[in-house]
Amino acid sequence: MAGKQTGFRRIGDESVRARTGKSWAQWFSILDRWGAPRHGRTQSARYLLERHGVSPWWAQAVTIRYESERGLRRS
Repeated sequence: MAGKQTGFRRIGDESVRARTGKSWAQWFSILDRWGAPRHGRTQSARYLLERHGVSPWWAQAVTIRYESERGLRRS
């Protein structure tokens, strides 16, 4: 199943931008600057929810995709 995208990896940049106002790369940059790996998934999602006003679903989606892209999450 090489190359098959699952879960949040299937959500395109246009969709995330339409729903959140930012691209995946912009969200990843925000989480990098904030130091997301130090804080963990729960606090990272809470940070996006409280400081950036995304919905709970999108806060989780962005955080999980971030962890996956940065090699912090096992598939």
